[in-house]
Amino acid sequence: MAPTTQETTDVTTSRDGVMAELAALEDPKVRAVNERHGEDHGVNLTKLRAVAKRLKARPDLARELWATEDTAAKLLAILISRPKHYDRDELDGMLRDAGSPKVHD
Repeated sequence: MAPTTQETTDVTTSRDGVMAELAALEDPKVRAVNERHGEDHGVNLTKLRAVAKRLKARPDLARELWATEDTAAKLLAILISRPKHYDRDELDGMLRDAGSPKVHD
């Protein structure tokens, strides 16, 4: 039996589903370029933005992605977050926790 649309959506919008999607988007050439610029991920930002556009604003998923310590996941978390979904202390902690220069931007 084929999965329903709801089941498919749940898998692709869960933390594990999104992490699998990010892993599939990993490109060694992009990683090489990013490493020369001090970054530690290999996901093309245009593709990352497309994932964010599909997911839209999801603060709970963004928190889960941020907690993974994966730079591509943190960048995606930023794209699917809105500042109003966080309190001041949480935003401050996230900024202090960000290790990648691109995440700081």
